[in-house]
Amino acid sequence: MFEYIDTTEKLREFAIKISNSSWVALDTEFLREKTYYAKLCLIQIEAEGKRACIDPLLIDDLTPLNNLLGNPDITKVFHAAHQDIEILSQVTGVMPAPIFDTQVAASVLGYGDQMGYARLVEQMLNVKLSKTQSRTDWTRRPLKKIQLEYAIDDVRYLAQIYPKMLETLTSRNRLNWLNKDFSRAVDPKTYALNPRERWKKVRGNQVLNSQQLAVLREFASWREEKAEKSDVPRKWIISDDILLDFARQQPSSPEAIGDIRGINPAQIKKHHKQWLSLIKKAQSLPESEWPIPPRSKKPTANQNLLIDLLMLVIQLQAKKHGLTAAAIATRKQVATMVQAHKNRLSDDWRGELVNNEFAQIISGEMVLGLENDKLTLIKNK
Repeated sequence: MFEYIDTTEKLREFAIKISNSSWVALDTEFLREKTYYAKLCLIQIEAEGKRACIDPLLIDDLTPLNNLLGNPDITKVFHAAHQDIEILSQVTGVMPAPIFDTQVAASVLGYGDQMGYARLVEQMLNVKLSKTQSRTDWTRRPLKKIQLEYAIDDVRYLAQIYPKMLETLTSRNRLNWLNKDFSRAVDPKTYALNPRERWKKVRGNQVLNSQQLAVLREFASWREEKAEKSDVPRKWIISDDILLDFARQQPSSPEAIGDIRGINPAQIKKHHKQWLSLIKKAQSLPESEWPIPPRSKKPTANQNLLIDLLMLVIQLQAKKHGLTAAAIATRKQVATMVQAHKNRLSDDWRGELVNNEFAQIISGEMVLGLENDKLTLIKNK
């Protein structure tokens, strides 16, 4: 059973019922195909056996929810929290903290890296979730009973998983491993938008040189600001392919702009002055201010040997602690570390598992060897 909450008064009454809870399970349904910002369509919540689907499209005032999200004495439980936190904080203006993310916890408990919710529910509770409503348009009203039941399952089982995880993490002394992950998840800087960095997300940017990237940066920044202001998807303003063509061709007149495929006359008439100005601005920059091409150099032969060695260390530590190696680090992450001439992976639980071993391997204090026919780290004599 669950409540369907579509008025501020109902929301206030429900918030009072669960106000003394130490934790609440939360999930959201949203769409972002037609907007820049994700459109929050439904909020599912459970606390102390009380469940509700909260309809933000019909509720004028979400203040009772804001108070709940901002309560430091209530842990907000999510699965794969990033998007839920981003959307809730945008809509309410409140960062939901503190949090617990069952996806992150799943990696610490050895269930697997980046574990999906349905798979986690099946592994931990032996329940197979329905996927019949995965393509629902959550903006349409009224919502059908089958849609609401599908949505509420996201917190029904989340509320069962959390206590089990909490107990296991505590018994294994791993609860504090998650502190830095969860702190990053509720840091506003994690969700801050920087239009000047959006060029790095443009598909195909790796084919451009530094001077062309300077032009791409101006256009990507302009598109980002315009999309945000208009609340429409970036591609509705201008596509990645056209941005790349502007950077490559750098037209100097409206006629030259018209030679770029995919731009219509109305767009040229409306934006050509701005576009030409962006190109001139980028062209006037000194070389020292051009972006650095994002091409990564391949590791040298010696670096690859070291990366292979460190990956073995990761595999040994993962096996020792009942984790997947990918939960600690990928080969790409280790390669980045080695190419930067560093010997520390990170400052969180992942680094704590391997940083000392990395330093000892690199310094020669420890080596990989066989003990009782098992590969292990041994002191170098």
